[in-house]
Amino acid sequence: MASRTLLFTKIIAAIAQYLTAAILLAGKSLTPQALSAIFQAYLQAEKNLDAARQQVTAMMQARDAALAAADAAVPDLRKQMASAFGEQSTTYAAFGFPVTQKAELTADQKAARAAKAKATRAAHEAALEAVDAHAAQQAAPAAQVPPATPPAPKS
Repeated sequence: MASRTLLFTKIIAAIAQYLTAAILLAGKSLTPQALSAIFQAYLQAEKNLDAARQQVTAMMQARDAALAAADAAVPDLRKQMASAFGEQSTTYAAFGFPVTQKAELTADQKAARAAKAKATRAAHEAALEAVDAHAAQQAAPAAQVPPATPPAPKS
């Protein structure tokens, strides 16, 4: 781009300095002003494009700064709305935060959970009974050992 811009700038300067009459290019007759306008149009378009790129860059930087501020505010806003309205409320959901909902259990699921809890409770009770029985067996032989008799007093 820079070399093309430099080339076209030199061409425009040379046209102004050296061409005074129309010339024939690709079967068309062009005045020095018309020929110069062709190159000038490119240079102006390039200048406009550079200005637009700078504007876009500035706009993107402004957008990114605004996005960073907004992203930083979301966690605190979520906490505030959750504490003020609860995570299951429609107000909380209106802010676009996902509402946590408990899954509704079917009768079969409830029965399966109850059966599993009952089986777990029974297993724990059986384990406790086994531990108690083992402890009782360990304690029983110790109770059958005769007490030690003190030595007879010396006279």
